[in-house]
Amino acid sequence: MIVAAFIILEILCVGWIRPVLGQESFYKNKTIRLIVGTDAGGGFDTYSRAIARHMSKHIPGAPTIVVENMPGAAHLISANYIYKIAKPDGLTIGNFTGTLLLGQVLGRPGVEFDARRFEYIGAPSRDISTCAVAKRSGIRSIQEWISSKRVIKIVALARAILHMRLPRSWSSP
Repeated sequence: MIVAAFIILEILCVGWIRPVLGQESFYKNKTIRLIVGTDAGGGFDTYSRAIARHMSKHIPGAPTIVVENMPGAAHLISANYIYKIAKPDGLTIGNFTGTLLLGQVLGRPGVEFDARRFEYIGAPSRDISTCAVAKRSGIRSIQEWISSKRVIKIVALARAILHMRLPRSWSSP
């Protein structure tokens, strides 16, 4: 009875360990490219490099992780590259702004990816976007803003960044 229980336990353990061993042999001596949609030195680059430094320890086979900057068009170049050109072999990871994915829904020119086909690992930070209007505008709620017949001006940091363009898409024609 003890021998039978030991054999069953061994079969179960091997069944659970085998997939991990398979991942280790896949990633061992490989390089994962972490493509960042910004220039070197900024916030996305900084935490991408921190992730690359530590993430390897948590992947079976401990692959080398290299950060590659691919700036342009407010992350759009890197997202299009990952979708259209990078091999879907598990060795390329993208780090670009999550609001970029709204570009597909809002019909942003230049979007050449289908956001539903990306495989998501996680987000390195949680962004909380805020939009405010002056009290003198008379707008007291999002519903009032959406139904307003007049254009409400909002200041943005950069014209190309999608989440800075969202308020414009909400204003009435």
